[in-house]
Amino acid sequence: MQKPLLGEKIAVLVANGFSEKDLTATQRELMAAGANMRIVSMDHGLVNSWSDEGWGLNFAADQVLSEALAVDYTMLMIPGGERSIEKLKLTAHTRRFLGGFMKANKPVALFEEAVSLLAFAQTAEGKTIAGAEAKKAEVEEAGAIWSDEAVAIDQHLITGKSDTESRESFARAVFEFLKKAAEENAQALQAA
Repeated sequence: MQKPLLGEKIAVLVANGFSEKDLTATQRELMAAGANMRIVSMDHGLVNSWSDEGWGLNFAADQVLSEALAVDYTMLMIPGGERSIEKLKLTAHTRRFLGGFMKANKPVALFEEAVSLLAFAQTAEGKTIAGAEAKKAEVEEAGAIWSDEAVAIDQHLITGKSDTESRESFARAVFEFLKKAAEENAQALQAA
């Protein structure tokens, strides 16, 4: 089986309360394709997910956000989950980490509520964004262009709705987007 994401190191930025279903919907496929997924969290130890109406599984943090650098990863994925996103907004390290990916034009995938982190990181200006309807005003105020589509791709950024109805299709779009980015990176390295 070919592994198109072999060698790709994907940071998964989360805090307690992140959407377990957003992560698991993409995790299996990305790892089967060879991706090295690393959980980056605000704290050492375990980070607790949210599943439907209650706390879900615990995931071990591989790296603490205050020590994480965008340069150490090839891609970034941020699952939704209102609790997680609001906690991530409590530290400037989120702005620095996400901003590092955006400035370096590295692939970034944001699920549902996570689109509001673009406004927090001051990187939303001019970007076409889709996601949780509740975040529309926040990202538009920051200069983003809101899309009512389920998925929006703006150069190296993919955003989208990840509710019950659209989660699987968005997870598939994220996989295809990251796979294409990895192929483009490999071609650029071969040409150099």
